[in-house]
Amino acid sequence: MSPLVSIIIVNWNSKENLQECLSALLKISYENYEVILVDNGSEDDSVKFVKSKYPTVKVIESDKNLGFAGGNNLGFEKARGKYILFLNNDTIVTKDFLRKLVDFMEKRNDVGIIQPKILFHRPGTSLHHKINSIGSFLLRSGFLYHLDYGQKDKERKEPYRIFSAYGACFLARKSLLDKIGLFDDRYFAYFEETDLCHRVWLSGLKVMILPDILIYHKGAKTAEKLPSAFIQFHSFKNRLYTYLKNFEGLNLIKIFIPHLIICEISSILYLILGKPSYTFAIQKAILWNLFNLKKLLKERKIIQKDLRKVKDKDFIPELSKTVGLKYYYYLSSGSLEKYRE
Repeated sequence: MSPLVSIIIVNWNSKENLQECLSALLKISYENYEVILVDNGSEDDSVKFVKSKYPTVKVIESDKNLGFAGGNNLGFEKARGKYILFLNNDTIVTKDFLRKLVDFMEKRNDVGIIQPKILFHRPGTSLHHKINSIGSFLLRSGFLYHLDYGQKDKERKEPYRIFSAYGACFLARKSLLDKIGLFDDRYFAYFEETDLCHRVWLSGLKVMILPDILIYHKGAKTAEKLPSAFIQFHSFKNRLYTYLKNFEGLNLIKIFIPHLIICEISSILYLILGKPSYTFAIQKAILWNLFNLKKLLKERKIIQKDLRKVKDKDFIPELSKTVGLKYYYYLSSGSLEKYRE
């Protein structure tokens, strides 16, 4: 019998996305799965809608917004599967995607997390059926390189290793998550999947993408409801915290310190460009890490002493990329789809 897969979906005021997401999910060819929907205190009748239209879905109601990290962690507490599929509520899956993901994991005990190819689903826009994610790599600046984001699909077939999977959809071994921990609740949102994938690599297992497996993602539907400064704060805060926890001493010097300098330069540039809320968000992110330094150092000690099974040099060079300033311009301006190597 095929192993049980627990599919966890976190929802916050996104009733408009749930019908497409759940209807596609309930038509997949893989049969042994459970769907757990965690509602983060929605006020748009999401829970009532799901309970009435999709009675087989297990609904967990939180009285407050726990964010992506906390919501998924809450769902994990009820998960019974050998594998956990983390899935965004604005995705549209394809019929055989889960069967193919599980088949691969059953054959590859050296892999801890895999993701499918994810294309945008935005009819009537230039991004429709363009690449949303085919994996992310580490830049020496500490930012991520999102391979071919917004570009036409080159229809790669062979699996390959990536530094980080994308939180919209990836499959993980439950036994691994029991060992290395779940999402960090302090992150709330943004970069939490990268922190998790970083810990997978430290544990000695791999993170990979299967580009011949496809799902679709509307993208940024929840983020559109959040203030930009809120996103900036959590993005910078979580990157700093991740690297301080996970990197060896040498990479703290080679990657973290340059990243911190870039944060300060960005802060000044935002002020010059008339975006003081962004400047405040970055400074707040740095201060947050300083105020949480005691807890951070305690967690770092556990990761470096107990979790780490491999050295950074065993995987970081392979998963790193180098880009020019043009990439950072498009990344910071929110128009990465315009970037060409």
